[in-house]
Amino acid sequence: MDISQLPSDAAQWKTAVSRQWKFYLRTWRFIGLLGFVLLIGLVFTVVSIVQGDSGASGADYLYNAMDSLGTFGVIIGAFIGGDAISMDFGSGTGYFMLVLPVKRIVLLLGRYAAAFMSTLILIVVYVAIALVGALYFWGIGGIPWLDFAQSFLMAALYGLAVLSTAFFFSALFRSPAVSMVVTILVMFLGFEIIDGVVGSSLGYEPWFSLLYAGSAIGLPLEGQPHYTARSVSFGHRTITTYLWYPYVWEGIAIMAAYFVVFLVISAIIYQYKESKG
Repeated sequence: MDISQLPSDAAQWKTAVSRQWKFYLRTWRFIGLLGFVLLIGLVFTVVSIVQGDSGASGADYLYNAMDSLGTFGVIIGAFIGGDAISMDFGSGTGYFMLVLPVKRIVLLLGRYAAAFMSTLILIVVYVAIALVGALYFWGIGGIPWLDFAQSFLMAALYGLAVLSTAFFFSALFRSPAVSMVVTILVMFLGFEIIDGVVGSSLGYEPWFSLLYAGSAIGLPLEGQPHYTARSVSFGHRTITTYLWYPYVWEGIAIMAAYFVVFLVISAIIYQYKESKG
């Protein structure tokens, strides 16, 4: 084949994005995640309407909804990207994909873009349901639109960071099933344990935790103290627990670092890893 007749890298990337995105949208995994997001969003909105719990303001209502995206985002990203790379090295898929006259980096970035588009759809659905609830209670004039837009953009950046991390764990394993399970356990339970031990119990700011960075998503809508301490006495013993929130700029910086660093590492591993079906 004459290499000069091949489409450009940009054209190949567009094709990779299109094909991979259609693949994601047709999977039961995406449909299940969409159902999960719809359920969570609708339950939150319906319960708020039934109980008349509109919050102290439109910003307060939206904060309560957006604050949950830190946890939901990890679950969504882990399921979408948990086997994105391992599928090419632990199954026969790689023998069809990696022998194509297409650069591996083009394939990876195409798959990453498609994964992000799928993740963004799920985020938009959840945010749209929360916005409908806020409009129901407070009307258009009661919504802090600029703060809400900043919160949404942070949610999108968080989605990029979560996917980069999921791609990294996926690149470490050859079995798609193993990589999926490990990614979910590390990104959800692992970060939860780290935040609990380092932040809550020991009192150190868990600035290195992606889940901690995700707690900044709602802060443009309603600020929180950087940390609070609560002491409880048991006889002669006093136990102090801490609750940490990153600064908005700090949350953005942590998300951006996870996004860039783990995507670069994933690309390097994908470039040099050998496929074994």
